[in-house]
Amino acid sequence: MKLLFITFAFSICTATAQQFREVLIPTRVANSEKKYLLADLYISDSSVRRPTILIQTPYNKALYRLSLGKVGSESGASVPYDSAKYNYVIADWRGFYANKKSDSALYNRGLDGFDIVEWIARQTWCNGKVGTWGGSALGLIQFQTAAQQPPHLICAAPFIKDFKTKYNDYYYGGNYRKEHVQSLAGLGFISEKLVLSHPTLDSYWKFADNLTDLSKKIAVPMFMCSGWFDHYPGGVLRAFDDIRNNSASGVRSKHKLLFGPWLHTSIGVSEQGILNFPNAAGIPVEDGMRFFDYYLRDEQNGWESVAPVRYYQMGDNIWRETESWDNATKESATLYFHEGRRLSFELPPITFRPIPPDTLRANPRQPVPTIGGSRFNPFDRSIALGPQDISALLPRNDVLSYSTEPLSAPVTLAGSSEVKIYFDCNRRDADISARLCNVYPDGRRIILTQGIQRLRLRNSLEKEQLITPDAPDSATIRLTDLAITFPVGHRIGLIITGSNYPMFDVNPNSGGDLYAPSDTLTAETHISLTREAPSAWNFKTTGIPSGIKQSEANVPFFELFPNPADDEVILRFSDNEATAQVYVCDLLGNAVFSAKITSGSITIPTSNLQAGIYSVKVITQQSVIAAPLCVVQQRMQ
Repeated sequence: MKLLFITFAFSICTATAQQFREVLIPTRVANSEKKYLLADLYISDSSVRRPTILIQTPYNKALYRLSLGKVGSESGASVPYDSAKYNYVIADWRGFYANKKSDSALYNRGLDGFDIVEWIARQTWCNGKVGTWGGSALGLIQFQTAAQQPPHLICAAPFIKDFKTKYNDYYYGGNYRKEHVQSLAGLGFISEKLVLSHPTLDSYWKFADNLTDLSKKIAVPMFMCSGWFDHYPGGVLRAFDDIRNNSASGVRSKHKLLFGPWLHTSIGVSEQGILNFPNAAGIPVEDGMRFFDYYLRDEQNGWESVAPVRYYQMGDNIWRETESWDNATKESATLYFHEGRRLSFELPPITFRPIPPDTLRANPRQPVPTIGGSRFNPFDRSIALGPQDISALLPRNDVLSYSTEPLSAPVTLAGSSEVKIYFDCNRRDADISARLCNVYPDGRRIILTQGIQRLRLRNSLEKEQLITPDAPDSATIRLTDLAITFPVGHRIGLIITGSNYPMFDVNPNSGGDLYAPSDTLTAETHISLTREAPSAWNFKTTGIPSGIKQSEANVPFFELFPNPADDEVILRFSDNEATAQVYVCDLLGNAVFSAKITSGSITIPTSNLQAGIYSVKVITQQSVIAAPLCVVQQRMQ
């Protein structure tokens, strides 16, 4: 099955065979049976000392024997290959393929990288300069090799990979990344049992995070690359910031990052899902060669003047430059959920008429399927990946689809975004999943990214807090970073569901132990559409264009604590200077309490109220704001 990873391993399977010979490379491992690693050496003239590019792979070095050297506009998985300029060494990882018998449990493969680099530098056919190349697992080992600081390693190009081991790699919003983890386990990289034994952000993940932080050990320039449809775009963006801030001072300004409209398995290819980006083809390999030429051959090709971050703005289909991704946009905007499954830049209206919530149903026995996106399942090549039309989900009665009106001006997203949902739920636990779509004029809903939140971990990934059934609450679903411009005539769409399977594990909704056998219950989650509890999508943007109205961000609001309440509840009003009238009303609209706020907060007694749901209203000259209050009676009678 590992043969399916030819693309994943940055090789190609149809090309003219290149000349190579297998070599035995000594390493420091004490066991005499394990101290050598086999590698393939590609060299056109051993009498000429040339720089060498090293690739370390867990996916079988033999695959390169028919592929090395095929460089074309569509071969994004290629190696920057020029046998007149470079020699190439390709080695299997210790414990894999040709080096399977050399396996050494828990051995730091970065030490192997050090030994291979220094062996290469001592050979008569090498000029003493070595660079490294590769993506995903081949990118991780470059970080591990660079962290050992071999003296003759000059530069590295790790693609589509972060160097840290993080909780979020295996759990998204506290939800088990089922398909992804099972694929990694099937490839022999991790233990699914171990991952499932740590379902929250506990000390295990914190230790792993700290242990694998290699940023301070990096002392060579790096060229990093990833794509908006990759598995870990946020991790790569963070990793680049880490090495820009923490690596050796002499190289911090030399690191470069390229982000394109690509999937994990098709970096540098124009076709992604059902979309095509012709001006994004072949660029990683072209830039990789320029990067190596500058550092390994001292060619003055202008690489030093390339912007630190270059990214592809989908929709506009252009390349943009910035000093840092965090500075690509300085503004934020909000699209609010409205009645009729609409999204609008205007807040929901002020009204005394009750606005009914939208009901999200989730039956664990009939989960909403995953379609497209950044799925990872190398064992099923029939799966459609990346940007796909997911409008087939719309007829289901457990899918809520929201969208704007056709845009009268383009709207730009460049950065992170999140969906804030105000809700109440009839169960002690449930999931809320969000999928961001570009809705085309012909009705296609092309998925761009997706996220999910397990509600018991809505307030903290470290500590579980089950839902109080039917009580008002909120959760935030964080989406991966993107750069896309929604064109005029298109609509921005969000699809909200209670599951997204098999990308994410299905919640039984019972509130039992995480990932333990459990009865399944159908959950009903009510999504608020009111001004007082405005569910919304918040996103980074270059600015809302003229002609599109955005509600003011300083609309007053209030908070109730605790809620549910027993003896009393404290109301905190955001406008400390305003004088406001407060009412507590029962379900029939009868006022059971009233008072004035003059100092920004007030204590409301509730000990004399019957258990139940009440409405709290704050009225000023400019607005009427309301929120539900749950009163419980826990005192001894």
